Amino acid sequence: MSATFKTRSRAAKKAWLTRQSPKYRADQSERASKEALRAWCRHAGWKVLFFEGVTGAPRTGIVDAIIARIRRCEPDGIDIRLVQLKSGTGGLTASEIARMKCAVEDLSRDWLLAAFDGQILHFLPDIPDTKRKANKTGQRTGASRFAQSEKRTSLRWTTHAGI
Repeated sequence: MSATFKTRSRAAKKAWLTRQSPKYRADQSERASKEALRAWCRHAGWKVLFFEGVTGAPRTGIVDAIIARIRRCEPDGIDIRLVQLKSGTGGLTASEIARMKCAVEDLSRDWLLAAFDGQILHFLPDIPDTKRKANKTGQRTGASRFAQSEKRTSLRWTTHAGI
């Protein structure tokens, strides 16, 4: 260790050690790769959606993000790509390629209409969701409340099956 390191405060030494840790470096690399993908998507006309846990931590699945865009000269066509972010020295393996191919094959796709009538957000057709609860009238409502403007009016959503 250098003489300068020995004269630093305990907090400075702890910060230096933190920045040298593999987890810190991996987190920095992940943030940089996400920002690079965001910047590329803005430049190239794609929208990006990252899959993260509630705390912002990356999930354990193979797909880290989805990028999508409306096709040029085809307003009803949409291009969607599943993305696995790689950064630093992390290499791509054959098993990861196979998992990505399986993820594309297992991709669920369907249409959805979301109609808001001023009070309730209606979804057509039904959205399979385990977080729904039935209210006193038997109507399914969302577990969370939504704020509408400054009134803070609670909103509920419903789904209609069989359409």
